This record gives sequence, C-alpha cells and structure tokens, in this order.
Amino acid sequence: MEQEKKQTTQEVKDEIKEQEISQDEVKIDEKLQKNPKKSKFLQKVDKFFKITERGSSFKKEFLGGLVNFMVISYIMVVIPGLFSGIDGNALWKALFVATILTTILATISMALCANLPIIVAPGIGVASFVVGLIESGQYSYSQAMSISFLAGVFFVIITVTGLRKKIVDAIPLSIKFAIPIGVGLFILNVGLSSSNSGILDLLNGTASGFSAVVAVVSFIVMAVLYIKNVKGAIFYGILAGTVIDIVIKFCVGVNPFEVLLTNSFLPPFGDLFKYTFLKFDFLGLFTGNIFTAITSVILTVFAVVLMDLFDTVGTLLATAQKGNLIDEKGNVINQNRAMMVDGSGAVVSSCLGIPNASSYVESTSGIASGARTGLSSLFTCVFFALSLFISPIVMIIPVYATAPALILVGVLMFDGINKVNFADLTVAIPAVLTIIIMPLANNISIGIAVGLIVYTLIHLLTGQYKKINVFTYIVTVLFILYFVTLYI
Repeated sequence: MEQEKKQTTQEVKDEIKEQEISQDEVKIDEKLQKNPKKSKFLQKVDKFFKITERGSSFKKEFLGGLVNFMVISYIMVVIPGLFSGIDGNALWKALFVATILTTILATISMALCANLPIIVAPGIGVASFVVGLIESGQYSYSQAMSISFLAGVFFVIITVTGLRKKIVDAIPLSIKFAIPIGVGLFILNVGLSSSNSGILDLLNGTASGFSAVVAVVSFIVMAVLYIKNVKGAIFYGILAGTVIDIVIKFCVGVNPFEVLLTNSFLPPFGDLFKYTFLKFDFLGLFTGNIFTAITSVILTVFAVVLMDLFDTVGTLLATAQKGNLIDEKGNVINQNRAMMVDGSGAVVSSCLGIPNASSYVESTSGIASGARTGLSSLFTCVFFALSLFISPIVMIIPVYATAPALILVGVLMFDGINKVNFADLTVAIPAVLTIIIMPLANNISIGIAVGLIVYTLIHLLTGQYKKINVFTYIVTVLFILYFVTLYI
C-alpha cells in the first residue's frame, strides 16, 4: 500500500513536470512564430544542445547558469588568495584573471564538446597542494606550474590510451576512499593556518587583530546556510565576512574602499602576461641528483593526476546522477569527452599560471535549478567574463573571509569516511596512514606513497599477495625507490 502511494506521488510529480515543460515549450513556440529568423536560430540551438530532448528549456538553462555562477564565483577570490603569501598584490591580480579565463575556456569546452552542465575551474584541492609545494621550498612557482602542465598532459594521454582505468584499478579501494579524506585534512590545515584564516592562532591565544574573528563569522554563516541547502552558501558566507571586515575597519579608522581609488577597473591582463602566463621552468625540475629529481617529478605529477582523476570521476558521477544524465550502461553521457576536457583544462590553466582545472561538484546546484545541457554553462561563462571588470571590488574581500571556504570544502571531503572498513586492519592501517600523513608531511603524494607501500607490504606478509594486481606492485616499487633516492 505504501509502495503504491509512493508510485502515485512520483507519477503526479512527473505529470506536473511534463506540464511545466509543455507550458515552456508553448511559450517558446509563440515567441518563435513572431520572429521566424529567431525561430530557426533557437531551433538550431535546441537541437545542438538537446534542450527539449533532455526535458529542459531555455529559461531553466539560463537560471541554472546563473545559480552555478553564484555558487562557484567564490573561486575568483579563494584561488588567488591561496597564493597571497608568495608574491603579493601583482600576482593576485594576475591569478584573478587567470582563474576567470581558465574557468571560461574550460567550461566552454565542456559545454560544446560534452554538452554537460558542469563548470570546470581551478580546483581548490590541487591549488592548495601546489601552494604547499611552493611554500615548502620543494619547487618554485614556475616549477610548480611546470608540474601542473605535465600532469595535464599526462591526464590527456592516459584518457586517450585507456591507461586511466588501469591507474584507477591499481589503487586499492581503501586508499581511494582515504585519498579525498586526507586531501580534506590537507585543505583544512591550509584554511586554518595563520596565512589564511588565522583561526588556529585564535584558538592558541596568539591571534592579533580581528581577522580570525571575521573568519569565524564567515565560516559559521556559510556552514549554517550550506546545511539548510541554501544555494550560494559559500558566496553568502564570504559576503558576510567581508561586511564585518568593512565595519571593523571603519571603526578603527581604516578606509576599506581605498583599493577602489588605487586600482583600475580594466582587466589586469598586463599583470597576467608579466607574472604568470607561460612562466614555466622545466629544466629547474631536474637539478641536483638526477634520479631523485626525476622520481620526485614523476611522483608529484602522479599525485596531481590522482587528485584530479578521482575528483573528476566523483564529480561527473554526482552531477550526472543528479540530472539523470546517465546512459543505459550506467555511464555518464559523453564521459570520455568530459574527461578529455578536464585534462585539457589542466594544460590550459597551467599555461595561464594557475593549477589544474577540474570539474566542480557545485555544478549540481545549477542542475537542481533545472539545467540539463551545456547551454547553462555558456550562460555561466558570460557572467564570469563580466566579472573581469570588477577586480578592485573583488580585492575588497579579505583572504580571511574566503579561507573558511577551504575549511568547509575540507570538511565535506570526509563524506566517504564511512566507506573505509576500520574493522579490517589490513586496509584500515594503510588508509589511516594515508589520511594523517598528508597534512603532517604537508605533502599529499607522500601520504599516498606511504599508504600504498604499507598496504602492499601488509598483504604480502600476511599471504594475501594475490589480492594485489601487477600494476599496483609497479607503482609501489616506484614509491619505494623515491624514498631511497632521498638518501643517496
């Protein structure tokens, strides 16, 4: 009886949905009849993006594109803010432009090639990792961008050749579940640090000024709104923190709007070409002990590819399921094209001077608003393009108001922790080590390396060697050689 009620309710919902679509189609038809030339153009657009076929409408695609922009627009501040401790204001402006251009170019490619309502932009996880490489002194900014470029090229190659599936299969399931959790801890550490939110300083009693208080307010607002499923929760949290910061500065006699008078509203393309565009240093990657350098580059590139790979796969599945964009075989529609775009986006972003672009799971917000095709992504790109002309306004937003976005994203990456079987120590020990070593070593690749090595050794020494495939052994040996070369 209960099952029949559910079926009846679902049928009613489907009928209402079909009526809404029919009404939208009628309105569109009426408009088309008034303008025949426009009719042909819209019909071509409809046919190309399969708008009607996927049960959407032009209005829904526009709304979905607007919502996605609102939800993801925080990256214009967060991504440049991650690099704030490296080279000051000039680099911020260059990365502001690079973030927007990367998002526009990669998302347009996703829209036209894969026809999916998914936004592709510089990933916070990979960006945090790259910043960690630079701040730890392991690589310079130019060398880190070279790593990002190589990772993008490698991602494209493994997608074309089918090697991507073998790499995914080589990583044990427990390590796969542990990687995003470890990355979440890594991102949390970045967001809580003194150079970003300063919240740890506040908790330790060493905070100076009100920046950490602003960060706490910003985080609480975005967390509460996110829990309440408010679209754009992160954006509103950053906005709230910015307002508090402006009020505090006024109270202490500081003009928070001085940046509007000292900076141009024209897009700072000059800073882009001067500081970040094509700033590679491939030769610098191979100084010192050549074997150690090569192994280090391989493992670092591998770590970036793994992060991007699993993030992309997870995002595509999440967004596709939300929008019913799964084919009859259970795969994401145009999945290989989407993966190619993702990899190509990483190449383009590194050329502009920003870490690897990847698909954003926040795109589900636009899908929830009705978006079903790449047309919504084109609308999102229009809004991002307009944002190029408001950089001084964006500069009013302090880093400590945006850092809580990293904290929230880091927390959200724990959603798969229940998938790790902690009752089975043969998988729990490697998983926990993978998770905890990433933030402690300030290096994601080392966390993956330790986890995989321990996993392989435990299974070998407990007689479970048949559970490990050949490719896993090869990757494990590479990781061991890497640690050996550190002492040669």
